[in-house]
Amino acid sequence: MKRKKRYIGPVVEIIILAIIVSAICLIFNLIHVTGYKTESGSFETTLVVINNIISSSGIKHILNNSLINFQTLEPLVLVILSLIAISILEASGLLKQIFTPLRKLKPRNITLLVMFIGIISTIIGDYSYALLLPLAGILYKYVGRDSSLGVLTMFIAITIGYGTGIIYNYQMYQLGDITELATQGIVQNYNYELLSNIFLLIASTVILSVVGTIVLERFSKKYPRNEEVDNLNISKKASKITLIAFIIMIAIFIYSIIPGLPHSGLLLDRTQPTYIGKLFASSSPLNQGLMFLIIAILMVCGFIYGTVSRNIKNSGDYSKALTKTFEGTGYVFVLLFFISILYEIIDWTNLSTVISTNIIDFVGSTNLSGILLIIIAFLSIVLISVFIPSSITKWNLIAPIYVPLLMRANISPSFTQSIFMAADSVGKLFSPIYIYLIVAIGFMYKYEKDSNLSIVGTMRKIMPIVLILSVVWIVIIIGWYLIGLPIGINSNITL
Repeated sequence: MKRKKRYIGPVVEIIILAIIVSAICLIFNLIHVTGYKTESGSFETTLVVINNIISSSGIKHILNNSLINFQTLEPLVLVILSLIAISILEASGLLKQIFTPLRKLKPRNITLLVMFIGIISTIIGDYSYALLLPLAGILYKYVGRDSSLGVLTMFIAITIGYGTGIIYNYQMYQLGDITELATQGIVQNYNYELLSNIFLLIASTVILSVVGTIVLERFSKKYPRNEEVDNLNISKKASKITLIAFIIMIAIFIYSIIPGLPHSGLLLDRTQPTYIGKLFASSSPLNQGLMFLIIAILMVCGFIYGTVSRNIKNSGDYSKALTKTFEGTGYVFVLLFFISILYEIIDWTNLSTVISTNIIDFVGSTNLSGILLIIIAFLSIVLISVFIPSSITKWNLIAPIYVPLLMRANISPSFTQSIFMAADSVGKLFSPIYIYLIVAIGFMYKYEKDSNLSIVGTMRKIMPIVLILSVVWIVIIIGWYLIGLPIGINSNITL
């Protein structure tokens, strides 16, 4: 009789990580490990020390802030809101209507579709995880594939998509502002243009979608097929009426983000100088209310389809339908609570900042150039991303050193930012503390039959895929550098 393999669950893994981080902070605090953070624009350096969490002040800080941090954790709100919308879509039968015809497609075409949608979905930022991870699980259920595989595929696609995408997004706009600051005092009047890396983005989107599909299809053979069905009605009449309502709502939405038309621009921040800023600045009504608008549109569509198709017969059915997708997802919220405490420990102790600044200073002190410098910069960003998954936080640390460093090697700031975005997306996939990996595992837990799910186990599963995509990214970056093609409109690799 075989002994059942022991495994450590995700909650215990997070607790173990918290203990390890706390122990490292204690040791580093005792031996006075420090770092120097360089400010963008001013290039002034600030000493950063590691705080000891195993101290009276550290323990008090965690006790005082653990619940507050959990309550204000952005993914928590995004996941709850998205599940409300997806619940009504699933219970109404609308998702069955949309996804069932896709059973006719070959599995690799389904994977390609998911990869492409995930990569370009980063135009809406982290909302993409909250909406598309549960949707991918439902999609795979209706096409007869393993739902946990769908969640994992979508997670990989969205995460690798942070380095590319065919549509300019607000994160690129923010990164561009930081890049501009990093060039001050080196070149005059440098501006990061809207389409400065569009050629590279389009090419890498296509390449990563295709390569990702090939490796994921080989990986998916380990997963069983799913023949689960439900008894929801499919109605052509309901789909037509729902489509008309959806088109009307989308038309109103588009009109509200077009400036200059009568009574238009309701969702724009008119104080911003650029259109992307008007759309996605932190003070923009669109940025603040995007998730609400998406959910409102989806809830209306679900209500119309469910009512016409008779899958929802009364207000009681509608109320119950709003919670359908919540079934089996409680583990997501448990994991988010524990990871929020780990995040607070890492943030308060400054551990990730000190480690990252030392890596940055080491790379900055080298006398490398050309391809070797690009590779070292790429790998160091991947390593830093393991400790700091946040793109904006990381680029604020890195840009003041790396942008001038690569400029001295005749590499343009736009191409340096492209290198950062590529490495950042790969690094997130290597990070066991990336919060949306935790969210993905929470959704996968809903579908795993044996429930032997863990952070380490999940990362071990996807590691061959991540390594291949990392190599592909490096080949794309180096290949573009060697060929010397423009990376965007009026934007080159060299200065």
